[in-house]
Amino acid sequence: MELLLVFIALFFCYLWINNKRKNKLKIYSIEHYMKMDNPIPVCGAPDVVWIDRQETLIVGDYKSRYDGKVYESDIIQLSVYRLLVEKTQAKNVAPYGFIHFKNRLRVKVDLLSSDEVISLYRQYQDVTGGTVKAHCTKNKGYCKYCEYLGSC
Repeated sequence: MELLLVFIALFFCYLWINNKRKNKLKIYSIEHYMKMDNPIPVCGAPDVVWIDRQETLIVGDYKSRYDGKVYESDIIQLSVYRLLVEKTQAKNVAPYGFIHFKNRLRVKVDLLSSDEVISLYRQYQDVTGGTVKAHCTKNKGYCKYCEYLGSC
């Protein structure tokens, strides 16, 4: 009887350890082009979308940088991908994503909500449409790439 209990205990330990070793994320799609028109027109191909054990999708992006620094633009890009995946796939999408760097560092980032992404898009449309005058950002690094720099 004792031998049977030991065997059962070892069997459950084996199952627990084996379960922990299994990859918790599986690839759902790689650079799969997606497009939507509502609530805003967006298209793109997220670098990777994973699916976890609870069938939740998680977006990821690969960067060729080594520094491991996450920029606001990285979070915006991944948040747009999240919205795109959320509106085109019939599955839950996590409110976070992962950014992978060339040095194999992986950083988990909280993403903007769908409403925040839509608001950013509408702000952009207002500026490019001329209904709102462009103004300088707090992050001066963005200014050097801005096509509206002359009108600030």
